[in-house]
Amino acid sequence: MNTQWNPLSSVWSLTTLSLGTTLLLSPQGIGSGGCNGNHGGTIEIHVESPCCGDPSHAREDDLLLRRVVWDDGSDFDEFIFASEVRDVVYSGPNHRVRVITGHECQTGDPGVHPIQNEDGNGSGTSSLDRRLFADRILGAFNHENLNAYVHRRTCADFSCVIRFEETIRDNSPLSDEVGELLVLEMSGNSWIQIEAVDDQGNTVGTPYVIDHYRRIAPERLFTRRYSNSGSPLCGSYEWKAIGVDLSDLGVNALENLKVSTPSNTGGADVKASFRIAGIRTSTTPTAAMVFD
Repeated sequence: MNTQWNPLSSVWSLTTLSLGTTLLLSPQGIGSGGCNGNHGGTIEIHVESPCCGDPSHAREDDLLLRRVVWDDGSDFDEFIFASEVRDVVYSGPNHRVRVITGHECQTGDPGVHPIQNEDGNGSGTSSLDRRLFADRILGAFNHENLNAYVHRRTCADFSCVIRFEETIRDNSPLSDEVGELLVLEMSGNSWIQIEAVDDQGNTVGTPYVIDHYRRIAPERLFTRRYSNSGSPLCGSYEWKAIGVDLSDLGVNALENLKVSTPSNTGGADVKASFRIAGIRTSTTPTAAMVFD
């Protein structure tokens, strides 16, 4: 993250266990989910920018998510947003984890909101800060404006659990070109770990590390840079994105998603600044996969 202007193929074993509507798989390797192919290339995301004819100019304004098109030509325009955020973990330095919504946005809560300021003290990150920051993340993730996100500038551990407004279901029990999760990362050079969890926070399926993203097309999308005090700066960062098939997480449905800092990355950048939304690719439970 935070590098200006920088541009998932898991191999699955056939060992599976079906449990309810959840599909447990055995993944081999990190990153590169089937729905977006290999490294590089573009991902087709259509947005509406009320301020500007060209969305690439809406760097501090609304970028309203309207449609995604996957590599197989499938086209989706119904999205599933957060209904709750909980279990925020962070105890690192001040001004390094913030929720930002572009200062000219009409959707969301415009401004720069560091985690340590939530309790009104600002001297460090307290347990109250973390609880209130969960609500702050929710305010950025419960609508279609992509210019509202978690901004990180530290490798210190950070995690949270996002509960979606409805169950996100895989369109197929097999790995395919259709993503059920849309993950955006600022500049596209930071690794992030995601995993399905139950209501108690226990992992269901397999933690999955995203290590590559794609440039957004047909228009490139950017977001404004902000100082520690929240003042807008001249520069901007380019959004990159990836679609994640639920099969990559070892499940065929989820309601809760844990987002965290990956470990054992060999020195990779793990300061991911991110925005996540679900995609309604299916409304009916996916049949469990069983191998004889």
